[in-house]
Amino acid sequence: MELKRINERVWVSSFEEDRDRPVIGYIRGDKLCLAVDAGHSREHVEEFYELLKENELPLPDLTIMTHWHWDHTFGMFAINGISLAEKRTEAHLKELIRDWNDETEDKMKAMDEHIALEYKDQKMHVVGADLVFDEEISLDLGGIHASCFHVGSPHTDDAVLILLPKERLLFFGDCISGEYPEWIVDPERMKPLISKLEELDFDTAIGGHWKAFAKEELLEELRKEI
Repeated sequence: MELKRINERVWVSSFEEDRDRPVIGYIRGDKLCLAVDAGHSREHVEEFYELLKENELPLPDLTIMTHWHWDHTFGMFAINGISLAEKRTEAHLKELIRDWNDETEDKMKAMDEHIALEYKDQKMHVVGADLVFDEEISLDLGGIHASCFHVGSPHTDDAVLILLPKERLLFFGDCISGEYPEWIVDPERMKPLISKLEELDFDTAIGGHWKAFAKEELLEELRKEI
C-alpha cells in the first residue's frame, strides 16, 4: 500500500486488486482529520495508519462510510475516533450483525476469493457506526468543509458522496459500479447519478477501485454505460 498526496489537505491510499482493498481517503483539517471509508479489515486499517504516521499525519478523528460493503466497513471496529454512516448504510450493517453466526464468516470467505485472501489470518468483526445521519451531513474540519450526502446509485441503495468544495474534489466510493456479483449496471439507476454528478462542482473524482478521474472523463465513462 502507498499513500499519495493529492493537495495540501488531501491524501489517498492506493487500492489493491488481490484483496479487493479500496482507496481510503484522508482529509486534514485544522481542527479535525477525516478518513473516507474504514477499509476491509483491522490489518488494512493498521497498514493505512502506519503510512499516516510515516508522513507525520495525525490519525483520523472521524471516519465516514461511502456504503456498507465489507471492503469499506469491516475495518470500522479498529479505527481511531468516531465512525459515521448514513441511515441506510447503518441499516445494512445492523441486518448483517443480527444475522451473524458461526457459519457466516465461512460463507463470506467462500463467496469471494478476495475476502478469503484478506481474512486468511484474521477474524471478521462487524459493527455499526458511532454516529448515524439522515441523507446528509456537513463537517467543518477547520479550514476545510466536507459535504456528505446520499445519492441514488446502480451499485447500492446507500451510496454516499463526499464533496470538498474548496478543493473541488469528490470522493464517490463504488457508486458508479453495477451490483455485486454480476456488476451489471441498470441504466435507469445510472441516469439520475449522472445528472447529480453533472450538477456538482468538482474537478477531480476519487473512487474506491479506480485511478482518479477528471470530472468530464468520469461523466464520459458513465454515459457509455447507458
